[in-house]
Amino acid sequence: MKIKDKISIQIGGEIGKFNSLPVDYLIEIAKNLQSLLQTIARVSVSDEDTIDLNNFKVELVGFTAGSAVPSFSFTNRIQPTLGTGVQKQRVTVSNKFEILMGLLEKGDLGKIKTHYPEGYVRNEIVDGLYGFTKSFGTAPVNIVEVETKNGHSAILPLYKVGKFSREAKDALSVSIIENKDPEIYEDISIRKVKTTTKNGAKNTKILEEYSGKKASLSYAPSVVVHEDVIYELNCPLRCSLEKEDDYHMITCELLDIVGCGLTIDEAEINFSQEFDYIYTRYNSLDDTKLTKRLSAIKTILNIIVKSKSNGGY
Repeated sequence: MKIKDKISIQIGGEIGKFNSLPVDYLIEIAKNLQSLLQTIARVSVSDEDTIDLNNFKVELVGFTAGSAVPSFSFTNRIQPTLGTGVQKQRVTVSNKFEILMGLLEKGDLGKIKTHYPEGYVRNEIVDGLYGFTKSFGTAPVNIVEVETKNGHSAILPLYKVGKFSREAKDALSVSIIENKDPEIYEDISIRKVKTTTKNGAKNTKILEEYSGKKASLSYAPSVVVHEDVIYELNCPLRCSLEKEDDYHMITCELLDIVGCGLTIDEAEINFSQEFDYIYTRYNSLDDTKLTKRLSAIKTILNIIVKSKSNGGY
């Protein structure tokens, strides 16, 4: 790990030319750096661990002249948690942060999809990374290491913080589609439908649709199956099913879940994986460890799910 125990940011251009930083500018950088690190922590720490996001707050620990170089480290005001321990969690987060900085430097932002394949997770990472890069405006920025010898400071570049355009952000993000009633088109379409019945509950799935125009369909499972886990729902879960280019997308705006695939079957499998992940993950954490939005989704999940059992069709 190159960054070691602190993150030093060299800011050049007009902003840093006097070897100082305006207070408002420094606060904005610190806030967006902290937000990015906390987002990485939230999505990267193992399910077996508990996490307190207060342990991923940052504090200003130094300022080096030579352009402006503020240095930040994780707070020493540690809140104890269960599991592998805060220091190991911080190493995980630092490693993930370095990966993102490396991708920024190379301009290889497409690989963010490889590191964060789940749509809703990638959206949070992309939003955090975009906010961090926008903190600097047009100023040239490097992540650096500061070495002090014989009273003199040497600044060693580690990563150049490349530009992250709005277009790149949009390309990496999964669109959250408004959950509307099915639209009506004046054309004829043929649908291949599969209906599965379990204990009186029906789950209907459209396998294929052939149409001359793009159509937006409804998708409302009353049972969600992930591998050998069955979730029976109190009511059908209303979602939208759309085809965009070569991808099928199942979107549940209520739970912030998007399932994607080249076929509807693949999209349904991906959707069930996302559903199982957030249900298990959110219920493993106390509400104090979740944001208000994620806590609300956890409450809705526990209202919708009637029962969870092992088995299969």
